[in-house]
Amino acid sequence: MQKGLISLIIPIYRRFEGVYETLESVFLQDYPQIEIILSDDGSPNYESEIPRLRKYAESHRTDAIQRIVYHRLPENQGTVRNANKAYHLAEGEYIKDLSPEDILVGSDALTKYVRFLENSGKLICFCRQEGVTESGEIVKHLASSAEDYDRLRQMSPRELENRLFERNCLPAPAWFAKKELFERYGYYLPVTRLIEDYPYWLHLCKEQVPIGFMDDVLIRYRLSNSGKGNYSAAFLRDMYAIQKQCIFPYDKRYGIFQPAYNWLKTMGLDAYMDRTMWDTYTPGQKGKAWLKHGIFFLYMRFTDALVARKNQKEKQVSVSEEGRKEP
Repeated sequence: MQKGLISLIIPIYRRFEGVYETLESVFLQDYPQIEIILSDDGSPNYESEIPRLRKYAESHRTDAIQRIVYHRLPENQGTVRNANKAYHLAEGEYIKDLSPEDILVGSDALTKYVRFLENSGKLICFCRQEGVTESGEIVKHLASSAEDYDRLRQMSPRELENRLFERNCLPAPAWFAKKELFERYGYYLPVTRLIEDYPYWLHLCKEQVPIGFMDDVLIRYRLSNSGKGNYSAAFLRDMYAIQKQCIFPYDKRYGIFQPAYNWLKTMGLDAYMDRTMWDTYTPGQKGKAWLKHGIFFLYMRFTDALVARKNQKEKQVSVSEEGRKEP
């Protein structure tokens, strides 16, 4: 392990175009010790894309980039295995992954991360993040993130675990850690294929690991379907596994009513799966889904509308502030 070095892992599967934007934000960093590990998860287009990517990375790297590693799995194994194998290659004291198209905000983002961990004594922290749409619009209120960091930072690991039993309120793009965290508490859990973060946050809370929370927005997260509150069938299959193996055996908050609560949580996931598969359903299947999960569909619409309203108000405030700045 090299003291002071930050290992940035960029996991890739098929989507090579977004890597350039991510790398550009890394090359702009003022932090002096960085290694980049580009870890491909068996992409069928790897051989045709990697020469161009390698040429770009090597020609744009700065003196701060101490090494660039090009790693490839021979076949697609999923995000969890890809990340774990890449983390074992990391030589840095600090570690973070950046998905293609996600970018570091500001040239001092990595410097702020390191400063926070050193000042707080924590092994892992989360910054705030913003979403960005395909058209470039900034979205501050996200379905995939907690907005109440002030409250989260007051919680003990046990209290945060209870919060995580409800939903994953810790945004995956926003974390930053010392590699010591993974060496001490293990790497991502092999209970899922695509969702690497949620089971691990639950694991850390169970191990009573304190988590730090920053007020700085250091990550701009490209909004995919999951960032908008829409999920793929593969993602939801992982969520079923997380509930079964990481949540239901340990969540005891509701005593004798716990089985009923767990049933409701499963029904909610079933409703999300219905929404994901909606375009493939026959009229009869859609009618059956409405009869069974109609209340959940209405709740989804309500929460989607609530998030959209918050973002609209935020946009109006931003426009108003810009207008006041004009002479």
